[in-house]
Amino acid sequence: MGLEHFFNPKSIVILGASGNPGKFGNQIIKNIVELGYKGKVFLVHPTRNSILNFPTFNNVKDLPEVPETAIVVLSSDLVIDAVEELARKGVKHIILQSSGFSEYNGEGKEREELLIRIAKENNLRLIGPNTIGLINFGERFATALTPVRSFKAGEVSFIGQSGGLSGGLGWWQPNDLRFNKIVHLGNTCDVNEVEILRFLVQDSSTKVITAYFRKVTEEIVNAIKEVSKRKPVVMHCPEEKRKELLEAGAICASFYSEIFELAKIFIHSPKTQGNRVAIIGPSSGAIDLAVRSLEKNGLKLAEPSADTVKVLKSKVLNERAKTVNPVDYWPPNHLDGVEVGNKHKTAVETLLKDENVDIIILVLEIMKEIEFDVKKAFKKSAEQGLKPIIAACIQIENESYERIISGLSESNIPVYTEVERAVKAAGALVRYFTRIKEDF
Repeated sequence: MGLEHFFNPKSIVILGASGNPGKFGNQIIKNIVELGYKGKVFLVHPTRNSILNFPTFNNVKDLPEVPETAIVVLSSDLVIDAVEELARKGVKHIILQSSGFSEYNGEGKEREELLIRIAKENNLRLIGPNTIGLINFGERFATALTPVRSFKAGEVSFIGQSGGLSGGLGWWQPNDLRFNKIVHLGNTCDVNEVEILRFLVQDSSTKVITAYFRKVTEEIVNAIKEVSKRKPVVMHCPEEKRKELLEAGAICASFYSEIFELAKIFIHSPKTQGNRVAIIGPSSGAIDLAVRSLEKNGLKLAEPSADTVKVLKSKVLNERAKTVNPVDYWPPNHLDGVEVGNKHKTAVETLLKDENVDIIILVLEIMKEIEFDVKKAFKKSAEQGLKPIIAACIQIENESYERIISGLSESNIPVYTEVERAVKAAGALVRYFTRIKEDF
């Protein structure tokens, strides 16, 4: 059976629903209400008549219809009976958010083995046990045990082998990134990472797949090799598996937050046609950091055409400039935002037309005296989708920072806080689309 009913059920039942604030069984209901879930909600509770304005039923057998999906958040000693009762009712998709199973070995492991047997005998699909739950921002549905904020849906989905890191994405989002689906699979007694990868690659709402796996199996590696041909898979790569994962097509992050830094380049940027980079900036030091990072990320400095050189020399560069690319416009004639903004705008528009340039990296160091309207300068160029335009905001005066970041975001330009991180993201983009071309 497919997995769609887990992420977008028309009706659900919660076993372990609670009217006590702070209880996991209460938080799940709060998340469903606050997100605005449109499906039917049934609650099972032995004594309550209603919880958070939802009517309750004493037993699963009393439910007026068969829900598509069940969420179980009972103590572990009650889970087996609950699953058997759900099976008798005809429920086929069950999310087990109770702990106390194979993660503790002993009796817990025996319980989990029994769950697996019951699932096979009754043709059930199980997520969990010991899962913190899942979130689908697109369909306004969540089973998470921790708070889920009413964020707008994006195009990035996440698979985690950590309940904390997965659940955290319900109430925290990195800058410039919105999530679509988030899933923590817990002990994976049935549905596993490979199935979720294959589900997400077919999910039209997911453009980029991100993941944090504490244990990377050969099955996961093989699935990534298959899936990465169709969508980017950005993940933290353990050192011992890094080479194998890179060969499989994974985009490897070295640390957790870098997963999302690399993911956003695929959301905000068009395909690359090559690895030739133009760099625009006011600081020889910051520009040098970018240039030094190019080669190890598979990039090189572009050699602008004669027409581009002519425009940049006459309208952007200082007359004493030693190079055309990098485009080091410092010093301007005046410490004036209009002049500096026009130089940036002219440089970007000119380089976009140059067939010798594949990627543009903006190194932005802005004091309030030279602040300019970045949306006015770059949005029209970025909207053309001709080439990736990437910004590294390394020194921006606090007074100007929010305006600059907001303007870049509204222009759909990915923003990085270090030059080296911007270059690494550009390199990841190039490697991915180069591999796609080679495979097809």
